[in-house]
Amino acid sequence: MNKKGQALVEFILILPILIFILLAIVDIGKLNIMKSHLETLLKDVDSSTNTIKDKEYEVFLTKKNIDDGILIELKSCVDTITPGLNKILGDPACVKTSKIIGE
Repeated sequence: MNKKGQALVEFILILPILIFILLAIVDIGKLNIMKSHLETLLKDVDSSTNTIKDKEYEVFLTKKNIDDGILIELKSCVDTITPGLNKILGDPACVKTSKIIGE
Protein backbone atom coordinates (compact mmCIF):
# COMPACT_ATOMS: atom_id res chain seq x y z
CA MET A 1 0.00 0.00 0.00
CA ASN A 2 1.15 3.50 -0.79
CA LYS A 3 0.81 5.55 2.43
CA LYS A 4 2.10 8.76 0.81
CA GLY A 5 -0.64 8.69 -1.80
CA GLN A 6 -3.28 8.11 0.87
CA ALA A 7 -2.01 11.06 2.93
CA LEU A 8 -2.05 13.29 -0.16
CA VAL A 9 -5.65 12.37 -0.96
CA GLU A 10 -6.72 13.04 2.64
CA PHE A 11 -4.93 16.40 2.63
CA ILE A 12 -6.61 17.40 -0.64
CA LEU A 13 -10.02 16.47 0.79
CA ILE A 14 -9.46 18.50 3.98
CA LEU A 15 -7.75 21.54 2.42
CA PRO A 16 -10.94 23.38 1.28
CA ILE A 17 -12.43 23.03 4.75
CA LEU A 18 -9.28 24.42 6.36
CA ILE A 19 -9.19 27.36 3.93
CA PHE A 20 -12.88 28.09 4.62
CA ILE A 21 -12.26 28.07 8.38
CA LEU A 22 -9.23 30.38 8.10
CA LEU A 23 -11.06 32.87 5.87
CA ALA A 24 -14.10 32.77 8.17
CA ILE A 25 -11.85 33.61 11.14
CA VAL A 26 -10.53 36.63 9.22
CA ASP A 27 -14.08 37.79 8.37
CA ILE A 28 -15.35 37.37 11.92
CA GLY A 29 -12.31 39.31 13.12
CA LYS A 30 -13.20 42.13 10.71
CA LEU A 31 -16.75 42.14 12.07
CA ASN A 32 -15.48 42.32 15.65
CA ILE A 33 -13.19 45.22 14.76
CA MET A 34 -16.14 46.99 13.11
CA LYS A 35 -18.34 46.43 16.18
CA SER A 36 -15.63 47.86 18.45
CA HIS A 37 -15.20 50.85 16.14
CA LEU A 38 -18.96 51.53 16.14
CA GLU A 39 -19.09 51.33 19.93
CA THR A 40 -16.28 53.88 20.10
CA LEU A 41 -18.16 56.19 17.74
CA LEU A 42 -21.38 55.70 19.71
CA LYS A 43 -19.78 57.19 22.84
CA ASP A 44 -19.51 60.57 21.08
CA VAL A 45 -23.07 60.57 19.71
CA ASP A 46 -25.77 62.54 21.50
CA SER A 47 -29.37 63.45 20.73
CA SER A 48 -28.35 66.45 18.59
CA THR A 49 -26.07 64.43 16.28
CA ASN A 50 -27.59 63.88 12.84
CA THR A 51 -24.71 62.45 10.82
CA ILE A 52 -21.55 60.49 11.48
CA LYS A 53 -18.43 61.26 9.47
CA ASP A 54 -15.91 58.45 9.55
CA LYS A 55 -12.78 58.27 7.41
CA GLU A 56 -12.51 54.47 7.39
CA TYR A 57 -16.06 53.13 7.10
CA GLU A 58 -19.49 54.11 5.87
CA VAL A 59 -21.62 54.43 9.00
CA PHE A 60 -25.40 54.88 9.07
CA LEU A 61 -27.08 56.68 11.98
CA THR A 62 -30.75 56.19 12.86
CA LYS A 63 -32.76 57.75 15.68
CA LYS A 64 -36.08 56.54 17.03
CA ASN A 65 -38.21 58.08 19.75
CA ILE A 66 -39.19 55.49 22.33
CA ASP A 67 -40.90 55.71 25.71
CA ASP A 68 -37.63 55.92 27.68
CA GLY A 69 -35.94 58.48 25.43
CA ILE A 70 -34.20 58.32 22.08
CA LEU A 71 -32.77 55.12 20.63
CA ILE A 72 -29.63 55.86 18.63
CA GLU A 73 -28.36 53.10 16.37
CA LEU A 74 -25.16 52.93 14.32
CA LYS A 75 -24.86 50.42 11.51
CA SER A 76 -22.06 49.58 9.11
CA CYS A 77 -21.56 46.79 6.59
CA VAL A 78 -18.46 44.78 5.69
CA ASP A 79 -17.88 42.70 2.57
CA THR A 80 -16.86 39.15 3.39
CA ILE A 81 -14.04 37.33 1.61
CA THR A 82 -15.12 33.84 2.61
CA PRO A 83 -17.12 32.12 -0.12
CA GLY A 84 -20.50 31.02 1.20
CA LEU A 85 -20.27 32.91 4.49
CA ASN A 86 -22.61 35.57 3.12
CA LYS A 87 -25.36 32.92 3.16
CA ILE A 88 -24.96 32.76 6.94
CA LEU A 89 -24.18 36.40 7.81
CA GLY A 90 -26.06 38.14 5.00
CA ASP A 91 -24.67 39.96 2.01
CA PRO A 92 -23.06 42.29 2.97
CA ALA A 93 -22.53 41.38 6.61
CA CYS A 94 -23.76 44.26 8.77
CA VAL A 95 -22.93 45.19 12.34
CA LYS A 96 -25.17 47.31 14.59
CA THR A 97 -24.78 48.91 17.95
CA SER A 98 -27.21 51.12 19.83
CA LYS A 99 -27.84 53.10 22.98
CA ILE A 100 -30.76 54.87 24.62
CA ILE A 101 -30.46 58.49 25.65
CA GLY A 102 -32.99 59.49 28.28
CA GLU A 103 -34.94 62.69 27.79
